[in-house]
Amino acid sequence: MDMLLRSFMFVPAYNRKFIEKALGSDADAIILDMEDSVPQDKRSEARHIIREYGAQKRLKEKKSFIRINPMGTPDFVEDISGLVIDGLAGFMPSKVYDAGDIVFMDRLLTFMEMKNGLEPGKLCLAPLIETTGALANVQEIACASPRLAALCFGGGDYLNDLGSVYTYQASALVVPRALIANAARSAGLLPIDTPYVDIADLEGFEKAERRAYENGYAGCLVLNPGQIEAANRAFSPDGDKVAYSRRVIEAVRASEKEKGSSVVMLDGGMVGPPMRKRAEAVLRQMEMIEKRM
Repeated sequence: MDMLLRSFMFVPAYNRKFIEKALGSDADAIILDMEDSVPQDKRSEARHIIREYGAQKRLKEKKSFIRINPMGTPDFVEDISGLVIDGLAGFMPSKVYDAGDIVFMDRLLTFMEMKNGLEPGKLCLAPLIETTGALANVQEIACASPRLAALCFGGGDYLNDLGSVYTYQASALVVPRALIANAARSAGLLPIDTPYVDIADLEGFEKAERRAYENGYAGCLVLNPGQIEAANRAFSPDGDKVAYSRRVIEAVRASEKEKGSSVVMLDGGMVGPPMRKRAEAVLRQMEMIEKRM
């Protein structure tokens, strides 16, 4: 999907000051959180604030998603009944377990869009994969609805469900990261990495997310505005990669024109259709980044 989600930042939906800062930030997208970061007695106020920003057309200033409460809870009912509003990019369902949850959300959103005068299918879904059950069903989840834009890894909750002790570099994260990336990419979605919880360790954060980028991830969940710049840098191709991608495409085109072959030698290595596709993807991403700047 052609969407930039390099820095996908959580913002507690009851805090106007934080929302203002997020809307003016360089984050590619924000997540107005109705779940973990919002105290129970603040959730009604948080919904009111989101509706207020929607009515003022402020949510269109930044690609805005809402993390809603888990299905089957009273707060989920209140979230869905009160927050399907114009200006949103979509929703981040929490505690998704299987494809049926996504199908249910799709149908419910269609009903609410029609009820509220929005174009059916307009709102995207970027569900959190944060349980062992969801990971077991991740391929089916990825293919469950055309509304899906991304699969987001919730590593902390996943490790709790697994019975593991959380450390960011835990070996227990290796397999779920790979499965989520593969499922997302195979379905044409964006895989989004779990938050890096040590917000003071920007060097470690950028190193970890650069590795995630090299392993197929398109972005990460961000907990603090201080991580935005590093996230955007980590999930963007550097100058050398962009220049090499242009050379790959030029070399293949020249070979096709002169020899009728899409395979060519470049810098001592063989370049063929797979490398050309990767080069084209790099340049498409750079075009989106440049349009944002």
